[in-house]
Amino acid sequence: MTILLITTLLFAAALVPSQALIAPLFALKVGDPFPSSALSKWGVKGKTSVLYFFGADDAPSCKKENSLFSARLSEFGVPVVGVRNAKGAKGADVAQKLVIDEDDEVREEIGIKKDLFGLLGGRETYVVDSKGTVQMVFNDQFKPEKHVELALDAVSELKASSGSSKGGFDIGELLGGLLKK
Repeated sequence: MTILLITTLLFAAALVPSQALIAPLFALKVGDPFPSSALSKWGVKGKTSVLYFFGADDAPSCKKENSLFSARLSEFGVPVVGVRNAKGAKGADVAQKLVIDEDDEVREEIGIKKDLFGLLGGRETYVVDSKGTVQMVFNDQFKPEKHVELALDAVSELKASSGSSKGGFDIGELLGGLLKK
């Protein structure tokens, strides 16, 4: 029985490319440059901005995330851009800009991993400063509201510390502040 199971798994693995084989060798982290071609294409090059990657306009948690970003857009004071692939673009009525990542090119380039055994595109949010440097990264498929809160906190802190040499944000520090609220 064990040999049959191992043989079946090996056969299945040979048919389906391994995520480990096709995934990039790194994931974008605080201090890394965000791809400038994407920033240019999405109209935010040279601007502090929030870029959030999600699955589909009509998926329940994605709808919630889009609605939350839309409702709090004026609090950000910087461009907020939602990114999904063409298959996920169903037409959402939101205040922020939504763009399509053709063939998940940017998602793959920056190393956003799929969730739930590769069934769901990863939900990841970035705050990028005016130089295109990543100042915050947050990934959580099941807490869309945290993406909005943490991005808002990171943008606020970035605005408050503009001109200082401090770069990046400690997610633990930001989460601690949210937990106290």
